[in-house]
Amino acid sequence: VADSAAGCVFVFDNAGRSMSAIGREFLRRPCGLAFDAKGGRLFVADAGAHQVVIFSSDGRLIDRIGSRGIELGQVNYPTNVALDSQGRLYVSDSLNFRVQQFSPQLAPLRAIGRKGDMPGYFSQPKGVAVDSQDHLFAVDANFESIQIFDADGKLLLSFGQEGRGPGEFWLPAGLFIDSHNRIWIADAYNRRVQVFDYLPEATP
Repeated sequence: VADSAAGCVFVFDNAGRSMSAIGREFLRRPCGLAFDAKGGRLFVADAGAHQVVIFSSDGRLIDRIGSRGIELGQVNYPTNVALDSQGRLYVSDSLNFRVQQFSPQLAPLRAIGRKGDMPGYFSQPKGVAVDSQDHLFAVDANFESIQIFDADGKLLLSFGQEGRGPGEFWLPAGLFIDSHNRIWIADAYNRRVQVFDYLPEATP
C-alpha cells in the first residue's frame, strides 16, 4: 500500500498483518504501485520526486528512472504504473497529459496521448492497467472515461461519461484488471467500484 503522506509503502501479508515499510529514506510522495513477480521488483510512482523508484522485494533500492520535464523519459507528477506481459512499463505521466511506455530495460519508447479533449488525448490521466492481450487501459479523471490502447499506442476504444448511473463516473481514480480480464474501476466521487467485462466481438 502506497501511503503518500507517510512517504513509504506498507507491506501486509495475506491475512492483513503489517510486515514492513519500504522506502522511507527514498520516497517523497509514493502513489501507484506495480510488482514484477518474475523479477521480484516493486515499481513505485513517486509524484513528489517526479520519478519511478524501483525496489527489490525485500525493500532495497535498485534504481530510479525519470526526472521532471517534458521530454520523452522525463515525467511531471507521475501517479500510476503498470507492467505488461513483455515487461514493458507504463507510467501515467499526469501533468504531461500522457502515458509513457518504457522497454523491459527501462529505456523510454513512446508517449501515448497528449493534452486535448478528444479520444486519444488526455486531461488528467491517472490509473493505468494492462490486460492479458497487453492492451493498455487508462483512466482520465477529468473526462470521466477509460481509454484503451494497443501496445503501439493506437487508440482502440473509449468508454464512460460523467454521471451516477452504470457505466458513468465521477472523478474515477484507479483501475485493476484481474486474471479473467474483468476491469475494476475506482469511481471515487460516486463512492463505489464498478466492474466491467471486456467481451470479444461475436463471431458469425
